[in-house]
Amino acid sequence: MRDLIPTPIDAASTIDVDLLVLAAGFEDRANALVTRANFKPDTHVVLVVFDNGIESNSRTNADYERVVAQRFSANLVHKVVLSQNEVVRFKANIRSIFGSLPDSVARIGIDVSGMPAYAIFAVLNEARAARPYHDQLILYTSASEYTPSREEYHQLVAKQGAEIEYIPKSMALEMDRNLIYDPFAGYRSGDRSSCLALFAGYELHRSTGVIDAVNPTVLLLVYGQPAGENLEWRLDLSRRLHHKFETTRRCATEKCSTQSIVENVELLERYYDYIIDDYDLTIAPICSKMQTIATYIFWEKYPEVQVTFPLPIGYDPARRPRGIASTYAVKLPGRLAFGGGAA
Repeated sequence: MRDLIPTPIDAASTIDVDLLVLAAGFEDRANALVTRANFKPDTHVVLVVFDNGIESNSRTNADYERVVAQRFSANLVHKVVLSQNEVVRFKANIRSIFGSLPDSVARIGIDVSGMPAYAIFAVLNEARAARPYHDQLILYTSASEYTPSREEYHQLVAKQGAEIEYIPKSMALEMDRNLIYDPFAGYRSGDRSSCLALFAGYELHRSTGVIDAVNPTVLLLVYGQPAGENLEWRLDLSRRLHHKFETTRRCATEKCSTQSIVENVELLERYYDYIIDDYDLTIAPICSKMQTIATYIFWEKYPEVQVTFPLPIGYDPARRPRGIASTYAVKLPGRLAFGGGAA
């Protein structure tokens, strides 16, 4: 566990993997590795393209396909379509691709920069089932500018004060539904109270949607502590956005790094040990990518826990995070190191 530390790497470095999985995201950071890094000539690629009804989506997918075609051998490229209405099919297609590859394709790199949380879970689950004795390399590039911006934060505070009721614009549009799919449905006792652990970000509509759907007896709000300098305002914004839940529900609050996988797993384990005899635990990872990875690792150790993904009706690329900041890599030991989990 102590080795699960994201390490900064040069985005133009050589990535030593046999297979790279990446998604054709709208954000600048999503294509940092595929356009800059060096790979072995025999590296396989799984390119996840999105079917999401966004006008510019076809152009974005085509741009990624062109870059991948320039960087990798055509016979080693595998394309898979992701629609949030057909996640089970997506997961099955990923399984089919991994199963078709020779055993020599052992070390899988997963660039999560352009992936939504539910896709990260699906890809990780299939990768770790297909190669349970091999580690996976998790790759992530941060943006240099996120939404809401610092200027928007100050405007919201000036207008609304301690509790921000009017939601700032974000890339994710209004709430659609909560996605719960196998094998992450967990075990529900039917006669115990429920606890929802929500990794609270900046999209209040998604937080509200999952809280309303689960209607937990106890709510655990985990606020993300940003890793960069001069970013305390983002923590403050998240707290103001979710303040009403602290006052209207039986609620516990914690602050945890948005970057440290270990800290987040240890936090979840501490609460698990405290509540699991009396509560069914559900987790909603809607803050940082590393907190999503931490949630997956925790679920892998405790598969009776349910993981739910609040989905928006769509996305507005105009509100996407912009720029490319640091790139990180973290080695995730083989599935058996964490107790197995369901596949």
